[in-house]
Amino acid sequence: MIIDLKEKSGFSLKLDLDKPELVFGNGMVSSPVSIRTIGQMQAVLLDKDIREPQELYYMYRGVHNFLDQNALESRQLRYDVTMIKPFCLGREFMKTAGHYHPGDFGELYEVVSGECLCMLQKPNAQDYRVIEEVIVVEAIAGEKIVIPPGFGHILINPCKHYLVTANWVSRRFESSYELYKKAGGAAYFITKSQEELISPRLGINMGIIHNSHYKEAADISFAQPVKQIKKFGLSDSSPMYNLIKEDIDKLDFLNRGLDYEYEDIFVIAKR
Repeated sequence: MIIDLKEKSGFSLKLDLDKPELVFGNGMVSSPVSIRTIGQMQAVLLDKDIREPQELYYMYRGVHNFLDQNALESRQLRYDVTMIKPFCLGREFMKTAGHYHPGDFGELYEVVSGECLCMLQKPNAQDYRVIEEVIVVEAIAGEKIVIPPGFGHILINPCKHYLVTANWVSRRFESSYELYKKAGGAAYFITKSQEELISPRLGINMGIIHNSHYKEAADISFAQPVKQIKKFGLSDSSPMYNLIKEDIDKLDFLNRGLDYEYEDIFVIAKR
């Protein structure tokens, strides 16, 4: 089965569910796919003894039209696409490993297909095992998730179909996965549950388990992305790859994170 994702991505992109893989066309190029395996994720799982599925998610880095290469290099930006399986990891929903950014760099995500939970956490400057703020963003296809400087983050696929996300990020740094590994994962594990409907927007029953490796963790604030953020050129009706043609300077916040304000990027949901 082939799913056409051009409308939400802004370029020729298809999801081949039989293989599974993403297929790029019309001048789009990408680095070879990088596959995250269960062995690489063992340290950050709630159930650390599981062995299946072997392959969890697929990362296509440096995706771009060959005509856009100079613009991306001059601004030191990179665009990636990730495909995340719908299966569970033991009790947990499928998720990414989680990472922090050094310095003052943020990131920008877009849900291309499926539904997504993005868990952001802000550690104390003196002790990474003290988490001062936790935000779980509930996002659907077309919506953008701005990651402010100072927040680590993971993506979670809580649904029964593949999740495809894209992200803009600065090329001036390398993401750090070490603190998530040392802490055994994020501050909370999001699990499949039949009991409580915690995500009414996505219609998902979830369980929340605190990660005991952390000394302290703030309560979770659930949020939704703002539909339009003019200062960053973002709208849920327009694919964010289009910024490379329309106004690539709107992505300046990815290289100069502290020059911008982030109070208006989420709407906190009432529970």
